[in-house]
Amino acid sequence: MNQDKTQSSAGPSRPSVSVIIPIYSGDAYLSEMLDKLCLAGLRLNAGKRIELVIVDDRSPLEAETAALVRAAGEWADVVYHRNQVNLGYIRSANKGMALASGSRFLLCNSDTRLAPGALARLEAALDADPAAGMAGPMTNGGYNTKLQQLAEPPAQLESFSDDELRRFDDFGRALAARELRPVPANWLISFCTLIRREIFESVGPLDEGFKYGYLEELDYGIRARAAGWKLAAVPDAFVFHGGLRTKWKLSPNGSCQSGGASHLRTFYRVARSYIYVARKHGLQALSTPQDIQGTPA
Repeated sequence: MNQDKTQSSAGPSRPSVSVIIPIYSGDAYLSEMLDKLCLAGLRLNAGKRIELVIVDDRSPLEAETAALVRAAGEWADVVYHRNQVNLGYIRSANKGMALASGSRFLLCNSDTRLAPGALARLEAALDADPAAGMAGPMTNGGYNTKLQQLAEPPAQLESFSDDELRRFDDFGRALAARELRPVPANWLISFCTLIRREIFESVGPLDEGFKYGYLEELDYGIRARAAGWKLAAVPDAFVFHGGLRTKWKLSPNGSCQSGGASHLRTFYRVARSYIYVARKHGLQALSTPQDIQGTPA
């Protein structure tokens, strides 16, 4: 498959949503997550035309990734780009947004699974308020955040079997049926975020100084709000984040995709991002709460 090749089975009109997925499949486990979690979940949500933008960051499993992309062309318009060199998450995400043609961008990690109805609820949050520029779901794997972390999430996945995945899908389907009101936020964790195209065009891309993807969402939230946009957490949209319970995890809730990363390397990358945020926005930015209500007067 050639770079930037589009497979289209729909008409020429602009899709409402472009789903951007930067990937690095270094082993079969990560490739299986892309297939069974991310792509399968998106297919459940593709009730209307979506565009799928896959940016392969020069990962070793090129043939396996290309095969999954070809299969996805059966239910989505697909744009596939493979980087000539490994660029890191942020530059790959920016490349995907630059290639996307949709009026909204759903930036997703490859270890996420949208429950049925999750995309519709995220879109409803933006439809409800023209000033709402970004919307993020609830999850089982929200790291140390509170606003988007479910208090009682489903038990961690034991396998990628149909029964196990159905358990998560049923949970999310029931949550979506509640039609809860969005909650104002200062920033949104970037494992899965719906972004208006206008933000990308006016605020600009993600800051590529955050090469490895830590705290870039805090920076982007600050920039978006400074430009007058509102952010919303969507309590009736559920997106699973993470891998299997039996895999080694970076955090207790199992929300890390790249389980092979060492603690020392991760600590260095996070520390580097903290310093970068402080230099860019000041030390006070590091204590910015996720929820608007927690903002100091």
